[in-house]
Amino acid sequence: MQITDFAETLCQYLKTLPHVKSCRLYGSLANGSFDAFSDADIELDVSGTDNSQFLLEIPELLSKRFPVLFYDYAPSLAPEKYLVTVAIRSENPFMLADIACTANPFYQTVSQQDLKKLNNEFDHILKLFSANLKHYLRGMACRKDMRKMYQKFFSVDSEEISQKEMLNKSYHCLLTNAPQDRLDYLRSFERYIDRGNGIF
Repeated sequence: MQITDFAETLCQYLKTLPHVKSCRLYGSLANGSFDAFSDADIELDVSGTDNSQFLLEIPELLSKRFPVLFYDYAPSLAPEKYLVTVAIRSENPFMLADIACTANPFYQTVSQQDLKKLNNEFDHILKLFSANLKHYLRGMACRKDMRKMYQKFFSVDSEEISQKEMLNKSYHCLLTNAPQDRLDYLRSFERYIDRGNGIF
């Protein structure tokens, strides 16, 4: 499935939810700059409802229609923005949905700490790995973020370690500690890697 079809399928379902006033794409899909590693950036307007509380319901609402693999809230953006990342398709690990909830008036009743408590640490790092690998494959400057991710795994300074080695070690740590239901998703990363480059 293409990212455009994936996003359209999600939006069609999200528009059917009673509290959703509108559903729109933003980011690379909206401006036409998407590529093979792009995710789907979606904004929901739930005016008349507490948008921060509605955010918490999104994974369960999506699971009624799609096989949700994992989800991860973005505490660092709250309370200015409420966003959850949802993984649905394991054959393309970059095909995630970043779903933001807004409303007028804009509610801020869910705190950063609330979202941190709801997140699963393994899934949070898995999301970070996906983002860092995507940026690396695109040739973007991502060493600073990659070092932060690496330190979450190993609690050591990674200043002298190459980006390839950080990705390798992080991937194998994820693989070693993965719950059974995350293995297919994790192994799907290998389809997007040139083994000749020494990754994985």
